[in-house]
Amino acid sequence: MSTAAQLDKDTGTKVVITMRDYGLPTIEEFHEGVSLGVGSYTHETIARSVIQSLDYTAIKTPILPRNAIYYSEGPSKRYIILEIPPHCRKVFYHNAEIEDVPFPRLLFCFELMVRETTMDITDVYIAALEDQLILNEESKVYFYPYTNVANSFSVCWGGQKLPSIERVSQLATIPEMFFNSPNSDCYYTGSNISKLPYRELVEQIKGTSFPDEYLKETGYKLQEWIQKMTSSI
Repeated sequence: MSTAAQLDKDTGTKVVITMRDYGLPTIEEFHEGVSLGVGSYTHETIARSVIQSLDYTAIKTPILPRNAIYYSEGPSKRYIILEIPPHCRKVFYHNAEIEDVPFPRLLFCFELMVRETTMDITDVYIAALEDQLILNEESKVYFYPYTNVANSFSVCWGGQKLPSIERVSQLATIPEMFFNSPNSDCYYTGSNISKLPYRELVEQIKGTSFPDEYLKETGYKLQEWIQKMTSSI
């Protein structure tokens, strides 16, 4: 048998809940030391009453972009991670346009700085995932296998300026900006294990799915990668 009591000093009221090894719990109320009555209640009734009396603040996210898998918010920063499914598209390499280049399953992590009425995109991080696997905290994270992304996962935008946004949902357009950016050979060395130059690689695999066996491991699981990317919040 165990007993718990709560005293309201403002009113002089004390409530005593007694949990028994056998039989229903009882609740007895006292006012200024005088018992006002005792009753028996089910465990479920007592638990529901306690939970409903707790003072808590619900967490509400803004409207998130499609394929958002993570959102966190601090006093001045926000982080949102989107999953981009595997797909093929046109890429721009120096002065060339190459059709049907396959991209693996990707993660875009956005770091936002909150201003008075807008949010600045202060950094974008990109990593890759294996296709066809159910995403969970233990999923392996790989390096982005092409150009313009450093081994720190940070995107090099060149002279391109990222827009300020008013709503988190507007981030849905930023991956398109990245995919339509020109590719040089910046940050390409060591980004995958094919041992092929960028132009030779995309010409060889265009029109197919990106071969997951070419992805280079980062050593991070998904939960670890998220913690690393969002550690400044």
